[in-house]
Amino acid sequence: MILQSKRVLINGEFIPASLHIENGIIANITEYGSDSKALDMGDLLVTPGIVDLHSDALEKEIEPRPNAHFPLEFACRNLDRKLAMAGITTMYHAIGFEENPNKHRNAKLAREQIETLSSMQANNLFLVDNCIHARFEISSLESLEELYYCLDNNLVHILSIMDHTPGQGQFKSIESLANYYRKHHGWSEQSVQELLDKRGQAKDWEALKKLLQRAKAKNIALLSHDDDCKQKLDTLLSLGIHISEFPLSLEVAQYALSKGSITGMGAPNVVRGGSQSGNVSAQDLIKEGACSYLCSDYHPNSMLLAVFEIAKNNPHIPLTQAFAMVTTTPARSVGLHDRGELKEGFKADILVIDDSYIPEVCVCIKNGRSVYSSLAQLSKIA
Repeated sequence: MILQSKRVLINGEFIPASLHIENGIIANITEYGSDSKALDMGDLLVTPGIVDLHSDALEKEIEPRPNAHFPLEFACRNLDRKLAMAGITTMYHAIGFEENPNKHRNAKLAREQIETLSSMQANNLFLVDNCIHARFEISSLESLEELYYCLDNNLVHILSIMDHTPGQGQFKSIESLANYYRKHHGWSEQSVQELLDKRGQAKDWEALKKLLQRAKAKNIALLSHDDDCKQKLDTLLSLGIHISEFPLSLEVAQYALSKGSITGMGAPNVVRGGSQSGNVSAQDLIKEGACSYLCSDYHPNSMLLAVFEIAKNNPHIPLTQAFAMVTTTPARSVGLHDRGELKEGFKADILVIDDSYIPEVCVCIKNGRSVYSSLAQLSKIA
């Protein structure tokens, strides 16, 4: 297949070009119009596929309403189709390792989800790459056995550390944490108190250090979550973590970058104009150059629109640079060097985007194959 457009994102700029695709790889890049057999996308944007390092969307696909559960494989397959439509060609599902029965999270369920996703991926049942981002709550030591099983069997691709101790991190006060579970999950006072007691226990830093060392030995990228102060960040950085997800202030984000770390924020925060939990605005961090990449967090469809919102609201950030925040930067951050750019020898993970109104994906190509298309002329692509 040869795909061409007058606006192809190559080497940080939109230029007219033709992409020659063979065996799932971008084999050659030539001048626009150099081959009469090319599928011409005209003025539509052609970009790399989106790389999403953190999404909780699977939980909502399994349980879209409280206590309304759908079969796991059915939910995985449906979400995969939605990801293709959203232009996400590499997804890291954030699977929580914590004992939280009121939120339907536990280590056994986490392992089941990971094994199901991994099996379906291995059997070519997905349209896009579905990878695993294991999230470990440091107060949940009883989850370690199942997490170690997944690590030892090479089922985990990146690992993040969560610390939802009451009164710090995302929930700056104990009451804010309690209100979150009362309001959003309908918990009883007894359930809320049990959670506060559990998460208020002393942290076992030696157990955490052992876990991170084991993951690092497997070359797994290590992330922290909701960093709220320099002191904690220093501790985590000393343990090998190099990506700070959702830093809670500009000061912490800038400090992380000064230490050589990478910072990630949520695309829904950008699209909505602020954090749903009242924390720092992603747009504020972006304006100050303190956000390296975006992830979908809980809303995959926000990824594409967030790119355009960044360029619109920040004259110093061109659209090409904004696209790097959902393609090149997240890919490189976790050691992926075969995607995230339209480059000869790279995976043919490609999007065709109509940006004439609300930006939307017209075509999603994964490994050289069209996995979603609303354009009739692309229907013949195998």
